[in-house]
Amino acid sequence: MKTIKTKKATGTLGKMVSEVNPVQLAKMRNRMLIAAKIADAMQAQHLNQKQFAKLMGKTESEISDWLSGDRNFTIDTLFDIGQALGITFLSTTLHYTTSDTYEYQPMMVSEPLEDPVP
Repeated sequence: MKTIKTKKATGTLGKMVSEVNPVQLAKMRNRMLIAAKIADAMQAQHLNQKQFAKLMGKTESEISDWLSGDRNFTIDTLFDIGQALGITFLSTTLHYTTSDTYEYQPMMVSEPLEDPVP
């Protein structure tokens, strides 16, 4: 296993990083992962920002915001993006147990879910 050396940030950046709330950091990480997934799907379909904006009925500026990782998406917007790019961001499948109660288990998926009904 490869060992990664880390270096503690100092100065202004170090101070900023040390003051970041872990919850806010996790939220930012999720936004960045969504932005990266959108960018990867656009690249796979050979779409630039202008083409994707036209496909989505949005401005290039909005697409740029999406790809910056700063955007807090609604579920509906993520659904629309997923439909346009053929990707899925999350599954809302309920996993039932033997006691007829359900356990919600959100999961990130990288491929579209198959329709269970042929």
